[in-house]
Amino acid sequence: MAEVIWAVRAYEHLIQIGEYIEKDSPIQARRVVQLVVKETRRLKDNIRIGHLIPEIREDNYRELKVFSYRIMYKILSNDQVAIVGIVHARRLFDREMID
Repeated sequence: MAEVIWAVRAYEHLIQIGEYIEKDSPIQARRVVQLVVKETRRLKDNIRIGHLIPEIREDNYRELKVFSYRIMYKILSNDQVAIVGIVHARRLFDREMID
């Protein structure tokens, strides 16, 4: 079973997403945040369930999707992954989002 750690930046992204959605719908904000967290927990059992991040194309950088959000993570070892960023799929990708 792998350890899933969160980069500070990724955690901040999640908070910002929740706050933005909450302006229109507190219930939907809670739902999105909970589903993002739930999806990242799946990595404990299989670190390679995500797809390669197309803009990077390095095997250790992958992503999961929840609604319109990309949960980007980096495989640090066979038993540890780091959530490095969460961005809306419509945003133009910039490597600085996850470094």
